[in-house]
Parts: sequence; structure tokens; C-alpha cells
Amino acid sequence: MSNSFLMSIGFYALIPNLSVYLTHSLSWSPLLAGVLLMVRQFSQQGPMMLTGMISDRVGYRATLTLGFLLRGIGFAMFALGTSPLLMFVSAIIAGIGGSLFEPTGDAALTTLTDATWRSRTYAVKKVIDNLGIVVSALIGSLLVNVSFHLLSVLSGALFAAAGIITYFRLPAINVQVKPVAWTHMWKTVTRDKPFVHFVAVMIGYFFMFMQLYLAIPARIVEITHEASSVSIVFLVLSGMMIVLQVPINVLVAKFNVIRSVQTGFLLMGTGLLVLGSAAHVTVFVCGIALFAIGLMTIEPASFDVTSRLANPEMTATYFGFYYLAMAIGGGISQGTGGLLMQVGSSIGLPGLIWWIGAFVALLSMAGAGPLRKSLPGKGAAE
Repeated sequence: MSNSFLMSIGFYALIPNLSVYLTHSLSWSPLLAGVLLMVRQFSQQGPMMLTGMISDRVGYRATLTLGFLLRGIGFAMFALGTSPLLMFVSAIIAGIGGSLFEPTGDAALTTLTDATWRSRTYAVKKVIDNLGIVVSALIGSLLVNVSFHLLSVLSGALFAAAGIITYFRLPAINVQVKPVAWTHMWKTVTRDKPFVHFVAVMIGYFFMFMQLYLAIPARIVEITHEASSVSIVFLVLSGMMIVLQVPINVLVAKFNVIRSVQTGFLLMGTGLLVLGSAAHVTVFVCGIALFAIGLMTIEPASFDVTSRLANPEMTATYFGFYYLAMAIGGGISQGTGGLLMQVGSSIGLPGLIWWIGAFVALLSMAGAGPLRKSLPGKGAAE
């Protein structure tokens, strides 16, 4: 939980301000900024199936430590220069670090908690994450107008600190008594049809979620004409999650988990439409509120489904495969987001990106429907 807090501060202090820095301070086009964010996304989520398999084989502590240190190096490197080449190299190093610690961290949380309390524990972790976001918003808003370079170094240092804490404080977690063959691990996950279907549905979730790092920050800056106003997005989002995440998790646990996911898609899609039509900060905040409630409905449910379906000896492998949804959905979102913003403006449809997001929400709702009868366990098929 301490690591989650540090990671949240380091990530959200930097990444939401990165696109603004690239497009305003360095005068990059929205398309090029979106491509850089897409490269970081693919570098992180793309290899996660492999890094999850490695974690299950070699143990979670070493994998987490290395991942945190690489992320710290990558973030700090953003401060070294302004050339596209160096920025892209930094993004790749930061992404590879994330590919090592993200599925491994979820697997460690699953392994260290009792199944009865697993979903509740994840909800508490999200509250702690969002406390970190509150701190990050304050740090980001203070430093982004002073020195983006200092912000990059500080964010990298927080991840390095998380790596040190992990190495000395996290228990050694080795889930395989005897090493499981690589091919067996791969086949076990990829032949799990309900899980593969669920991961495919979650591509739509991550397409919408990743607008937090490009289209949504650009929208609030467009409304307020202040780069520091990006912090409004994450203050509202994190404040709602701190107050409502656990109560919503308790409520969601009483219903069919897939129906809850579908409701979350509906709320996120509606929130994007409100954000796109907002002409005033008040309406913008209402859109973020709807979007946030959708996130809070979907995230604990997705963690619960993944941990429920995972083979205990392959937990990190399952989470690694799950994050392929983020690699595909997030990569497409950020890669095309800048293009859709430019094309929409050029053809007189500035709301194009928001309508596309709402359409993705509807497709995801429809795609999730058949899973109500195929997922085992409480709340999955009632």
C-alpha cells in the first residue's frame, strides 16, 4: 500500500502534464504527443504477458524492484532534453518498467490477501491510490509552471524510493513450487475462453480511460486557457474515489458483476459526451463525476474477475494477459486521440472524439452481455 501511494504520486504528477508540456512548451502537434503516449502505453502493456510469466517463475519481489527502478530512470530522463528521440527513449524505458511491476503488483496483492476480502482490499488500495493523486495534483500544479524538468526528476525519485522499499520490506513471494513450463502457462491462459472474452471487452474500457491523459486534459485547458487547470480533472476524480470507492464496491458486490461492468460503461460513455459538450467548468466537473463513477464501478469488478479466474500458480501471468486490453485499447486511444482531435477541428466536428468514445461504450456494453452466463462464482451468473 505504501508503494501504491508513492507510485500514484509519481505517475499522476507527471503523465497528465506531459501532454500539455509537449504541445505547449515544446510546440509538438497533438498527433505527435499522442504517438509518444501510445509508445509508452505499448511499451508497458504490450510485454505484460511475458513479464507476468517471468514474475511467476522468478518471484515477485525481484521483478517489482527492477520495474520500479526502470520507471524511475525513464521518468527522470524526460528532464534531460527536448528532442523527440530522447523523449521517445525515455517513454520506452518508463513503459518497460511498468510492464514489470504492474501485473506483478496485482498478483502480489492477490496472493497476500484472503479471497473473501480481496475485492474490498483492492477498493482500499484504490482509495490510497487516489490519496496519492490528490498529492500529485498539488505537486503537479505547483511545479508544471515552474520547472517541468524538476517535476520529472521528482517523479522518477518516487519510483526509485518504491523500488528500495520493495526490496527491503516486501516478503518473498514465490508461487510456483516447481517451475511451470512456459508453453503450459501460455496455453492455460489463452485457452480460458471466458477470460479471453472478458479481456476483449475491457479493450473498450481502456480506450475510454486513456482519454484522461490526452483529450480530457486538452479539453479543460481549452475551457480555462490555463495549463495548471489540468489538476482540476484529477482532484475531482481522486476526491470522488476517496469518498465513494469503498461504498460503491460494497454495492457492486451485491449484483451480477458483469451487469455492474455494463453499467460502468454506460456511465463512462455518458460522462465523455458531457465533457465534450461542456462550455463551463461546472458542466465539465459534472462530466468528470459521471466518468469517475463509471471507473469506480468497473475497476474492482475487473480485478475480482481476473483474480477469481486465475490459476494460483499463474496469477501474474493472468494479470499480464489482462493488461493486453490496456495495451490495445489504450494504445489505440492515445494513438488516434490526437488525430481525431485534429480531424474533428478541421472538418467542423470538434466533438468527434467524444462521440467515438460514447460509441465504444455502447459496443463494450453489448460485448459484455454473454459473459453473464459464462463466468463462475458469486455475482457472476445469478
